[in-house]
Amino acid sequence: MAKKVLMQGNVAAAEAAIRAGLNLYAGYPITPQTTLTEYMSWRLPEAGGQFIQAECEPAAINMVLGASVGGARALTATSGPGFSLMQEGISAMCGGKLPGVIINVMRSGAGGGSIVSSQADYNLAVKSAGHGGLRSLVLAPYSVQEFVDMVYNSFDLAEKYNNPVVILADGMIGQMHEPVIIPEFKTGTDARLKARGPGEKGRPKRVFKDTVSVPALVEKEYDAACAKYDLWQKEAVEYEDMLTEDAEYLIIAFGSAARISSGAVKALREEGVKIGMVRPKTLYPFPKERIKAIDKNQVKAVLTVEMARPVMFYDDVALYLDRDIPHYSCTRAGGVIITPDEVEEAVRKIL
Repeated sequence: MAKKVLMQGNVAAAEAAIRAGLNLYAGYPITPQTTLTEYMSWRLPEAGGQFIQAECEPAAINMVLGASVGGARALTATSGPGFSLMQEGISAMCGGKLPGVIINVMRSGAGGGSIVSSQADYNLAVKSAGHGGLRSLVLAPYSVQEFVDMVYNSFDLAEKYNNPVVILADGMIGQMHEPVIIPEFKTGTDARLKARGPGEKGRPKRVFKDTVSVPALVEKEYDAACAKYDLWQKEAVEYEDMLTEDAEYLIIAFGSAARISSGAVKALREEGVKIGMVRPKTLYPFPKERIKAIDKNQVKAVLTVEMARPVMFYDDVALYLDRDIPHYSCTRAGGVIITPDEVEEAVRKIL
């Protein structure tokens, strides 16, 4: 049986990426992500990979793009302001059908913001991958172990669909320490790299194009992208149900907000309240069929919990929830971490 070790979320995620066969990491320091980049700076070269501290976030994502064209498993990590700056590069990777992984350890606030935890990058990550309207797969961990597992599997997912994958963590998940099981090194992960060749003289040129420029051909590319997103709804959706079998009230939350809400669910259950929780693990594709399946004849009300104002995640839940079910919101913003007591109080008001 694998041994559990105590690790910080950022460090554990970095080690998971290395063990998943990471060839190149390009990143720029930004709190609350910096410890991931710091760890990569010595650990990845030790494991045989290439570390580059880029001069800025746009440079980092374009290094990831270039490495992906060459067949490498490539990763960058950042926080909200840096994630904003990477949008053009992410858009180009989506248009060029290139795999790669981007970790966003979310912080709060607009502009430079503040270094504390938030979920306010939801729309930026989920609604489109930069300009152009294309999409990334978006995963949301709610523990350090899940952060590890999602990062470890994200490269396979990116290569399966030839598409970037975004891991939407936050400052709380990234900086907390928890016991985790770190998976073993994967084997056979360099197939794409070998197929591209080592880059010696004489090999055929490889030309990267994010999209073609003829409108009718661009439209065909977008039709193919839409078909891929429909496939994700069938193959890639993941969520977790907690005590939903007999639940008359439901909390719907993701990431850290779901982790906090789980404490409120347990406390209210001890008082006899029939409450459960639905937690999306994939934010895109969104588990819309699970939300549609919430039965108005059983569930009296739904509470969406998120650390963002104005609400973002709430709107996506509302889009698929039966409109006969009362739908409420519990939020904090600006880096204020919501508490289980506040979630409990929001439920009591509904009751």
